[in-house]
Amino acid sequence: MTAPSWGRSPRDADPLSWFTTPNLPLAAAGLTLAHGIMVLGPLGQAGERPLVQVAALGLAVLSMLWVHFATRPRRGAFTFVRALIAVAFASMALVFSAVGYAGERFAIELWWPPLGLALLLLALAPYSSALRLAALGAVLLAVTAVTAVTMVLVVVPDNPSWPPFSSVAITLFPIVSGMVGGVVMIRSITLALSRWIERPLEMLVGHPRDNALVSAVDELTSNRIAPATALIKSVLERGVVTAADTERAAALAERLRGELTGEADSTWIERVAAGRAMTVNDPDRLAARLDLAQRTAMRALLDALLGGATAQLGSARVELRRTDDGAIAVALRIMSTLPEGRRETFLAPYYVSLQSTVNNLRWRTGPVTAVEFEVAGTPKSRSLVQRTPEPGTPGGPVAR
Repeated sequence: MTAPSWGRSPRDADPLSWFTTPNLPLAAAGLTLAHGIMVLGPLGQAGERPLVQVAALGLAVLSMLWVHFATRPRRGAFTFVRALIAVAFASMALVFSAVGYAGERFAIELWWPPLGLALLLLALAPYSSALRLAALGAVLLAVTAVTAVTMVLVVVPDNPSWPPFSSVAITLFPIVSGMVGGVVMIRSITLALSRWIERPLEMLVGHPRDNALVSAVDELTSNRIAPATALIKSVLERGVVTAADTERAAALAERLRGELTGEADSTWIERVAAGRAMTVNDPDRLAARLDLAQRTAMRALLDALLGGATAQLGSARVELRRTDDGAIAVALRIMSTLPEGRRETFLAPYYVSLQSTVNNLRWRTGPVTAVEFEVAGTPKSRSLVQRTPEPGTPGGPVAR
């Protein structure tokens, strides 16, 4: 548990929680913009080349907007290369700002780019592992250290306000704080979630027949065969089979056959909906073309939010349709009565399961949970269920 947590981001450990709070990079961009405007405007640190500082501030804000754009669910995984692009924008902002102050004095303690780099690390934290954030922070520290030393020795020499070492330390302090704070936050979140996920289950002590699923299956089976059982019992008691018994047995057999045939012809999602406040719109029977992993993830999600037939927790609508490129588009709208905190806790593992088996997953939580995704499906000529050939057909068993 401990070693892998260095390589897990908070969104990996708790994807739904971070997925529903996607505006941290935007908040960091807003703070950077506000701080930069304050320093360059009212505090008078724009210098003799204000346009250079404005351009540098724009690059710093762009780096965080890139993080927001690159971490959207439709963009796939937030890779190390994408993170380096944000670091590159921020590093250019730092260098441009330093060049803009060439040959003039300014208050090094009011220089705005170091705080912007620290906010960038904060924006990257939910989507980065501890090791990745440390590597990104090291890159920013190296660029800042070289730039700060160059400024102190070449760009802004003979500044009596601060000694050279203090000037460099003031510049590096926000970035060091952002990197260390980000690593500690990521480790704390991933470790806490790992311990919670891997906690031992509390086993309930009781009789096997207390299991709700077993009881439901037993009750359904007993009700279905009750008329046939009663008929057999009456025949055994009389010891004679009458013509009425024969006709009744034939009717019972026809009814059971009709029920079983109807269940075999219905799709699995229609069987899930039976007895629930759930509407299925699948005129082309596309649900049968989902693979086992996709069916399992969908059914587990519905079971968690809707409950069983005896304890309804909400309602749902499921719609499946064929897209222009031949894929299967699935849309779920689920209204659950579960409390928000409990609902969020339940949903995270199902998001992970679906994300690994479907394409273009779009997820929105709230009073109504909306889930949309696409799957490649299977060719229409291919059946996912292999049926036994009828007796006497080529390849089928021969009647004897």
